[in-house]
Amino acid sequence: MQASSLDADWLVVWQHQITKSLQRVLGAFEDTYGYPPGDNEIILANADSRSAAAQLKEHPAAAPTLTSFYDTISEAALPDIDNGRFIHSPDHVLNDLAEYGSVHVADHVAGIVFGSDGGGNLLAVDPSGAVHRSTSASWFDDFELIAANLIDFLKQLQQAVADFADTGLPPEHR
Repeated sequence: MQASSLDADWLVVWQHQITKSLQRVLGAFEDTYGYPPGDNEIILANADSRSAAAQLKEHPAAAPTLTSFYDTISEAALPDIDNGRFIHSPDHVLNDLAEYGSVHVADHVAGIVFGSDGGGNLLAVDPSGAVHRSTSASWFDDFELIAANLIDFLKQLQQAVADFADTGLPPEHR
């Protein structure tokens, strides 16, 4: 899946590919793991989420790629992939910004937390579109670069879902 820009067509294909991988793994999930899967889904944007995304565009640390993402996708909830992977809805992001503000992802660079994993580590995107992960479950700790841009991050997420569907194992056991 190639992309040079984050457009709606690319995001719809991305969503369909993840959904297809989820269908492969979730059908046998309970038999394999002994408990039912959570609600694993990529939720498309609606009028409410687009309205919240429009408000997010006004924030000085907002990355254009994040707001472009929210024009098509509202959120991703993948609690059974690895230890959980989540892209928060734009209204969740706005609430977090109101409560905690932006985070420092690098020297003199602020980012907006837009996601998390099941262990509490946070995902933030800086104004250039680079994606960072907190080194601990804290808004105030260090962040490390994990993807040069949001497209690369989304490709990594799609690959993690596909790998889990292929092997049924989290990355540390592959």
